[in-house]
Amino acid sequence: MHFDSESTPGFAIGRVAYLMRTRMAAVLKQADWPFTPEETQTLVTLADVGEPLSMSDLASRMVRDPTTVKRQLDRLVEHKFIQRSVSPKDARIVMVGLTARGEQQLQTVLPLLDELRKCALQGITKTQVTEIQKVLQKMQFNLANHKLKD
Repeated sequence: MHFDSESTPGFAIGRVAYLMRTRMAAVLKQADWPFTPEETQTLVTLADVGEPLSMSDLASRMVRDPTTVKRQLDRLVEHKFIQRSVSPKDARIVMVGLTARGEQQLQTVLPLLDELRKCALQGITKTQVTEIQKVLQKMQFNLANHKLKD
């Protein structure tokens, strides 16, 4: 069987993700931002939600391994950009949320990330972006629910 990687969405998505990550890293470095793109994504995710999340909810939203997210959180806590707390509903659950410092500092890099987003979407219509988002969400759902054959 011949496998054409050029016509496979997964390979194209991987290349775009790689380019976005490397360009984002360069933008953040130029701005003297102390965090990696992944750590920054953690901050953006928490800002988008607007309230503390359990560590497992955060990892799930980011489609990341909980151990990796915990390592990222350690650095963000160390810099006082996020704080951990105990869930008021269940003392066994650790919640994480942005600090005022984290929220304020994140605002300094969001315009830079928005410029990068605009660059990536140059020449792509709003309708196309909507369709891309729908397709990617469907692919994510399909892969998250895919059962391997025995």
